[in-house]
Amino acid sequence: MDDTPHSRRRITTLVLLFPVLVLLLYGGLMYLYFTYAQNRDTRWEVAQYEDRLMDTEVSNLKEKVHNMAQYVRYYDSQSADKIKKDVQNIVNAAVDVADSLYGAYRYTQSTPYIEAMIVHALENIHFEGEMGYLFVLDMQGNVKLHHNRARIGQNDMNVRDSNGKWVVKEFTRIARNQGAGFVDYYWYLPDAKDRTMHYKISYIKKIKGMDWYIGAGEYLHYMRRFVRQDMINYIAKNERFDDGYFFVTDSSGQTIYHPDGNATQDARRYLIEGVYRDDHHIAYTEYVAQYDWYITAVKNLKRVNASIRQNKEHILARRSKNIQASLGIMIAMSLVSLLLSLYLSSIINRRLRTYEEQLKESNEKLLFQSRQALIGELMPMIAHQWRQPINKIASVLALLRFGLAGGKCDAKKIDQECANMEESVEFMSETIDDFRTFYRPKNESEEVDLSKLIVKAIEFVDGAIRKNDIHLTTHLENIVYRLYANEFLQVMINLIKNAADACEQHGHIDVALLEKKGVVHVIVTDDGAGIAPDQIGKIFEPYFSTKENSMGLGLYMTKMIIEKHMHGEIRVENLSEKGTRFTICLYRHV
Repeated sequence: MDDTPHSRRRITTLVLLFPVLVLLLYGGLMYLYFTYAQNRDTRWEVAQYEDRLMDTEVSNLKEKVHNMAQYVRYYDSQSADKIKKDVQNIVNAAVDVADSLYGAYRYTQSTPYIEAMIVHALENIHFEGEMGYLFVLDMQGNVKLHHNRARIGQNDMNVRDSNGKWVVKEFTRIARNQGAGFVDYYWYLPDAKDRTMHYKISYIKKIKGMDWYIGAGEYLHYMRRFVRQDMINYIAKNERFDDGYFFVTDSSGQTIYHPDGNATQDARRYLIEGVYRDDHHIAYTEYVAQYDWYITAVKNLKRVNASIRQNKEHILARRSKNIQASLGIMIAMSLVSLLLSLYLSSIINRRLRTYEEQLKESNEKLLFQSRQALIGELMPMIAHQWRQPINKIASVLALLRFGLAGGKCDAKKIDQECANMEESVEFMSETIDDFRTFYRPKNESEEVDLSKLIVKAIEFVDGAIRKNDIHLTTHLENIVYRLYANEFLQVMINLIKNAADACEQHGHIDVALLEKKGVVHVIVTDDGAGIAPDQIGKIFEPYFSTKENSMGLGLYMTKMIIEKHMHGEIRVENLSEKGTRFTICLYRHV
């Protein structure tokens, strides 16, 4: 009735090993995760350090380039201010000369004479290597003095520069409205060979008492040649810094300055406005529009990379120590947990054995109780089966007594009647043997013919079947199967008796035995009222019954015997038309 000792040992081994295997699996997964997390954190920390270091280097490089570019812009602006101041001083000096002449002779000489004196006094004034000169115009735009003598006497009021600016009109407006001021525009160089206009700043100032104004200007392009050389000299003095250097090119790719004299190769690699970075160098470029310069600083990352490698090695060493320490702690905890697990497993094993023994004892009691209850239900049926042979024996004895009294019994007649009585007594004896065998179950399984056991179960409940005049049909194949014969007999008695109880007068029961694809099917079908839908899920529970004076153990023990001892299953279903079907499935290859 119980599981085999091999099954018990397998369960015990599983109980002992399962916690250990779970612990080892958990510990291994935790170690792998911890190692992964440490490596991930190491990569993140190294990347963070590298990013911080690179950000610092880029920031420093930006600052160096920006400072250099700002110095160029500042020096240029200072140079432009100086140009304006120089031009202003020259014009002021010229106006002072004109004012003095006009003041000295305005009452004694005619206006044309004074004008001629002023022109004569100013016509030979030049500055900045003949590039700078004075010019004089009246408020109507007539040229009184100019470097290009061909222009003297012309009216330039409608003259425009290359950008379409009305240059003389702007001079006249400032002289008339403000008295003095600066005008920027584009104009020809004094060199007649260059017929392009260049950027120029002029200062205009009116002569007191006259409708004339004097102007002078300087070409920034010309002046920036000197500023440009000053800037190149300044960059050359500061070309080098820690592991880096400056170089300068223009938008056409021409080298303005490079420590090695030629910036072509570096320009191809590093000349990207903004930040450039590869494994060995970083560079930063800023554009200075005033000179069309690209100022670039390049730094070698050899020291930086060495610092990154050193930091990475330090982090890896620290992480490796952490992993080793964690591994040691994990191993120690695993050993302690393993010992504790083994101790707890032994306790569980002992309690499991105790529980198995108690369960075995409880199952045996339930089986005994269910068999006792079944025997109690079978007794009236057996009594009903015995009534017929007893009546037969009584009838035979009465006939013999009557025959002997009338002298009509001969030896042949007596032998015939005695044979009838012996047949009835043998039937009763077989019934007692079957009942005694059923009451005393075997402890070992055996190969039996299931069809014969089913027929014997039908004989046990024949009284209940005949009582209600129930029609029972069978469809039985000859199938041999290894099991506990008396337990299978008890199962079939339970199912057929329940079917008989469910049937009404003149009902019908069908019992079938067949085998399909290695599965033995035992099917008991009745045409009774069926099972209530709310009760069909409870019928296999212990102590549940819908009949009066029933312990409710029959179907529970039936299910337990089939599942635990025969390794099969039992199903129940209400038929669509009427009745109930119980199906037992026994598997040969479990």
